[in-house]
Amino acid sequence: MAVDVAVVRSPSYEAAVLRPALQEALGLLGGLDRFVRPGDRVLVKPNLLSARSPDRGVTTHPALVSAVVEEVRRVGGVPWVGDSPGGAARGVERVLTNTGIKAAALASGAEIVNFEASGAERRLVDGTAYYVASPPLYADRIINLPKLKTHSLVLFTGAVKNMFGIIPGFRKAEYHKAHPRPDDFSRTLVDIFSIRPPTLNIMDGILAMQGKGPASGTTRNVGFLLASDDAVALDTVAAHLIGYRPGEIETTRIAARRGLGEGSLEHIRVRPEPVERLRIPDFELASNRLMKLIPKPLVDLLSPWLWIRPRVDPERCTLCLTCVKNCPTRVMEVVDGRIRIDYDECIKCLCCDELCPQEAIEQERGLLARRIH
Repeated sequence: MAVDVAVVRSPSYEAAVLRPALQEALGLLGGLDRFVRPGDRVLVKPNLLSARSPDRGVTTHPALVSAVVEEVRRVGGVPWVGDSPGGAARGVERVLTNTGIKAAALASGAEIVNFEASGAERRLVDGTAYYVASPPLYADRIINLPKLKTHSLVLFTGAVKNMFGIIPGFRKAEYHKAHPRPDDFSRTLVDIFSIRPPTLNIMDGILAMQGKGPASGTTRNVGFLLASDDAVALDTVAAHLIGYRPGEIETTRIAARRGLGEGSLEHIRVRPEPVERLRIPDFELASNRLMKLIPKPLVDLLSPWLWIRPRVDPERCTLCLTCVKNCPTRVMEVVDGRIRIDYDECIKCLCCDELCPQEAIEQERGLLARRIH
């Protein structure tokens, strides 16, 4: 039986354009009341990576959050809005405010839930312990609102990876440190996703991010809303639309192999238009994509010349110390008024690049990495 993924055109976030597009997407899946019953506590979970304004394309747009909250209320659900941003020590309140999510949530009648203050509970996946914020565990339904973006470590930020936000605070940095390789980290992301798979996924693909995502790429108006109750199928379609090959996104491949969703386009029904009509030409993919196509033994052999690592631009750096405080391996420090990175210990997770509010982190490449980019 085919899995449905709705891909609806919405060229802007204006209410007169966005609301009908959202209703069309939900209608193609059978309507929101198929997923939400009256009285259900519904966690609306956006992507709140960092405290950037919505026009930067880093976070889920507040207009979509507002529209989804209003739809939840319309069918009798009780909406919550919450997430754990990257580098939560900088303050969830600041992230909620700067992204416009707090104002949008409150104005549309949702309650803000603070993942950092609500406690965490231990869950085991194949013997590995994960600590999950309480609200996702006790919500009756979760509506996942990922952003369509590339990702410099795992190539793609989608519905599966967006559930990493159910992990509160600095524990996210611990998982980065424990699993620095993209394939290992992807398995960790799928573990976390499997703890509390969302009921419904609605991807903000109106203003997308290409290139050096998830925070330092360039924005591109793609003009799509994607929706499905199958997060893996949604990611399969979204990755295909922007130009990735089947099976290229590790989180999608691993999740499909574990039976957490559909990862084959052949078994996915894209509506209302055929998927090939929707392909986005010349979308700039993640900068390390070609490196991942090189066989691992060859990568190990060429590693002295084949690398991508962070470099701080002193002209843009304001010494806010966001990178220093949030580095998983604590390899960044201030020396003589500048940020110094110990590259011998750096795991090249690029968390500093994701979180820097001044966009002062650049991706420096070795000789061969520059040649294949």
